[in-house]
Amino acid sequence: MDYNNNQNIPPQGNGYYREVNPSFRNPGMAMATASLFLGVTSFFTIMSVFLPFLFGGLAILFALLSKGYGRKMLTQAKIGLICGIGGLCVTVSLFVSSAALLLKNPDMLVDIGRQYDDAVESMYGQSTEEIYGESFEDMMKQYADMLN
Repeated sequence: MDYNNNQNIPPQGNGYYREVNPSFRNPGMAMATASLFLGVTSFFTIMSVFLPFLFGGLAILFALLSKGYGRKMLTQAKIGLICGIGGLCVTVSLFVSSAALLLKNPDMLVDIGRQYDDAVESMYGQSTEEIYGESFEDMMKQYADMLN
């Protein structure tokens, strides 16, 4: 055997040298990445009304779908799942606490109506009574009377 001619070529097929295909990806990686993005986005949209429900629900769905038939969930999918659930929980708790506060103190509705009337009048130069036919404060008084 001539060992001098093949010194720079690593041995093949014996476990020391394996060609790795760099294009190999986990099949659920795209869904896991989408879940991560949507889960984090659900946190950034907590103060809006509908977006956290949309983004959080899709984050949970994509995290579960990224698992496929495998036993383990990818780290990105786990983070997306946690962020999606967290965003939904925080949004629901804010909504429930706001509703409970307004039900407990219906006079706050009248104050909100007054502030809205003042803001509309300063922006447009007309009162809400001239624009809508009834002031927003009067509408909130009616709701406050219904709650009392």
